[in-house]
Amino acid sequence: MNNGIDSKYYCWIAIIPGWIIGDFVGAIASFLLVKEFYPLKIIFEKKTTTQFVITYELALLKLSSLLINADKKVDKREVKFVKSYFTKTFGRYQSKKLFKQLKEENISSDIKELASIIAKQIDSSKYYSMIMFLFQIAVSDDDINKAEDDFIKKVASHLGVDKSDLESIRSQFVKPKSKKYSSKAQEYLDILGLDENATIKDIKSAYRTKAKKYHPDKLAGMSDGIIKMAKEKFQKIQEAYEYLIKNHV
Repeated sequence: MNNGIDSKYYCWIAIIPGWIIGDFVGAIASFLLVKEFYPLKIIFEKKTTTQFVITYELALLKLSSLLINADKKVDKREVKFVKSYFTKTFGRYQSKKLFKQLKEENISSDIKELASIIAKQIDSSKYYSMIMFLFQIAVSDDDINKAEDDFIKKVASHLGVDKSDLESIRSQFVKPKSKKYSSKAQEYLDILGLDENATIKDIKSAYRTKAKKYHPDKLAGMSDGIIKMAKEKFQKIQEAYEYLIKNHV
């Protein structure tokens, strides 16, 4: 705040009272004193006006809270799961800070905006772990309804997650309806993103693609919780491949 006076003129204005009090020497002293002080004033003002920055962790927590409310009812099991996950993944201190920020800050409820924040801060190879986490929230009350399913699909869409990748994750939580194969076989087909007519060649090709894409090594530097989910996902891919190759019809 400069009350209408451009900040670059402060040093020169300070010369006037300096000249009156101490002639030429006083003017020079006033000029140098204000020149030294004013940058500190600018730094202080910048610090006090810095805008609140939403991290990807906080954006993910906000998405979690919106998912919990997607079916218009808050289930304590879902809330407990989210709190437990954030504590294990980000630590007790950081998770408390995130929950406090969620409560106190005016964070947007726009899914597209929250997805954009996440997309700008982390690599796309880490999205599937987040989608898995959201599905785990939805099923933590032993049920996943259409509102929750649709919500997760919107998040995945705004993150740019491939539909086959989304279905591969979703199949682990939403039971298949196919009758041609056993539910277990159909689950594994969905994990690899294949249909009922998949050949041995298709299975091998899908496995190589998924294994390469979802390898836990790609998550170096991420939290233990996310890496753990990646390892579980990678294990599922391996199980699917081995089962389908062995039991191919």
